Amino acid sequence: MSSARKSFIPRTILLLSDDETAVHHIESALSSYCLTHHIERHKDIHSFHQALIGSSLQSASATQVDLILIAYVDDQEKTHEALADLRLLPRWKLVPSIIFLSREDPAFTRMLYHLGANTVLKFPLRFDALQQLISTMDAYWFNTVTLPDTDEE
Repeated sequence: MSSARKSFIPRTILLLSDDETAVHHIESALSSYCLTHHIERHKDIHSFHQALIGSSLQSASATQVDLILIAYVDDQEKTHEALADLRLLPRWKLVPSIIFLSREDPAFTRMLYHLGANTVLKFPLRFDALQQLISTMDAYWFNTVTLPDTDEE
């Protein structure tokens, strides 16, 4: 009897970034592992909220975001602002937030964790390292961790 692998469940990932290269690499890394999650890509949380209001997206879509990736890899100010904005609304406090940074800065990283970041990762310089990181992140957040039920808000 072989152990059955969990079947893939597509999730909704909110990707906040204005770095086209980082976004392309993250999306490519996800697709290279056939992780066909629905990615809501926006420059910031305000443009995501505007998209919810001004499009066919249901207001319930906001509560269906399973993971938030913040990838302003070279801009600490935008990273800080994005995380602070997310923490203003109770619905976003339950959604895990993963921060990608291009360089290590222990004081800034500590501040991000105090603001509520769940994970801070160094954005890899090599694509193969990013692929492995994305695969590990996906397995951890969607197969290992038990996430809170968003219906209980």
